[in-house]
Amino acid sequence: MRSLNLAISFILKEVCSTNTPTKKICFILLVSLAATSLHAQLNNTHWKARIEIDGPVNVIFDFKKDTCQILRLADSGVIETMSYTIKDSILTVQKIDGQSDCDISTIGKYKIELKDNSLVIRLASDDCDDRSTVMDNSKWVPWRIPVEVMLTDAVLKQYTGTYELDDAHPIYVTVESGRLQVEGPNNGLPKTPIYAESETRFFIRLAGVEWDFVKDASGKVTSVISHEEKDYELKKVK
Repeated sequence: MRSLNLAISFILKEVCSTNTPTKKICFILLVSLAATSLHAQLNNTHWKARIEIDGPVNVIFDFKKDTCQILRLADSGVIETMSYTIKDSILTVQKIDGQSDCDISTIGKYKIELKDNSLVIRLASDDCDDRSTVMDNSKWVPWRIPVEVMLTDAVLKQYTGTYELDDAHPIYVTVESGRLQVEGPNNGLPKTPIYAESETRFFIRLAGVEWDFVKDASGKVTSVISHEEKDYELKKVK
């Protein structure tokens, strides 16, 4: 769909640049195509951000054909379900159900932009402060839903131990009930399971980040790379 839209857009631009009488029609068609293209690009996509809802929360913005949901990343709990349309880069949303104080008749309008592989949302107009304070000036990154694979205890146990970014922030990794558990008392990270995506890549649902365990040439685990807004390497110290 995206490739087809780009091809049509290119053809229209070529025709418009060489045929003066049709320029107005071409302009209308290009604007309409841009809106359709943006809607098509968001349809069936998932975006992640950390927003403030009684404290910082990792959430997913899940777009379907005509509806969208904001979900808690930690447990996939639904925070808000809304209907939406897109026209002239304006995202119009209306509450269907959810936790906000918004009335279902209150319509919110937001300027959206796909830029540098991110979705940027800015307030245009919205009488529901509970929604606008969360969505205004928010930046979302693409998110794919991880698929868990099950690993043996023998594989998991090689990752257990203590990891540190610095002395003040140790992270403890253990094995319980067939999954790795991670805990960082000084990082605000309670004990939580992490889910294997492969033999070396794991997903921390509570934090919304992925980990890659690193081994040396002999196969010994030496560190883990935490993929957040930037990458952090935590050395294995025990």
